[in-house]
Amino acid sequence: MTTGQPFPVLVGHLTLVDLLLLLAVVVVVPLGLRLVPLTGLHATRVLHVARLAHPVGAATAIIAFLLPTSSPAGIVAAGWLIVCGIAGLAGLTELVETRSVHPSHLVPAAALGFLTVGAAWLVASRAGIRLGFDPPIVELTAVHFHYAGFAATLMSALALLALHDASQQRRWVAAGAGVLVVVGTPLTATGIATGISVLVVLGPILLATGVLTTAALTAFVIAPLVPAGSARWLLRISAVGVVVPMLLGVDYAVARVTGAPALDLRTMALIHGDLNALVFALLGFLGWTRALALRPAGVP
Repeated sequence: MTTGQPFPVLVGHLTLVDLLLLLAVVVVVPLGLRLVPLTGLHATRVLHVARLAHPVGAATAIIAFLLPTSSPAGIVAAGWLIVCGIAGLAGLTELVETRSVHPSHLVPAAALGFLTVGAAWLVASRAGIRLGFDPPIVELTAVHFHYAGFAATLMSALALLALHDASQQRRWVAAGAGVLVVVGTPLTATGIATGISVLVVLGPILLATGVLTTAALTAFVIAPLVPAGSARWLLRISAVGVVVPMLLGVDYAVARVTGAPALDLRTMALIHGDLNALVFALLGFLGWTRALALRPAGVP
């Protein structure tokens, strides 16, 4: 890949990928932080601190994008990393406090951990730290961990929570899907970073399988039970909207190894990126926010 700008510039000097990353920072992450199903008392308190600190962290990220890519911009963006680091600490506290790696604890904790990783890559991108990669790859890795990492993994955690009274088979399927997302997210990033053919293909396949399984459960099992029509349709649209991005992601990965025809990076950002961010993550979190607000008292 060349070091030129492969993404369309939409607002001032901000590209499509810049704006998708800022959408995660300003809208998607705060919605998600209010949905993370932690159970530990101390973990919940730490997560509450991250929620309270979010506006400050988001402001530093916005300022960092308004500055030219440079060390000062990276230093400013570190405010976002601090907030996400607190959220990641909440996830770690959940695992320590519950003394369990059951998917009901592991998957939401992993979502918060991935958010921290995404924030670190955002800082690297704004600081111009290349880490051996072209700048677009550094920024795309930040996007990957904010959306595929945080948002998709949290969706799996929420689906598992919603199916706590379902049949054992459905709970196992939901738990398995969540674990696939947890494993597939870092494998996908590692494949991109190393270029190892097996990881380049295996990561996206595992990730897509987990995400699409969660989406199917959400659309066909969970959504019909949601009393509010608006929440039902938001969850269904989110679930349908992730199908094409996941299939395109697998196709792009296979093409990198086999040389088969595939969409270029610019088109992938337009289709894969937009659908993941605007439809799957944003509408999905809005649907879950509405659905969980209607839970009867005492229902997890």
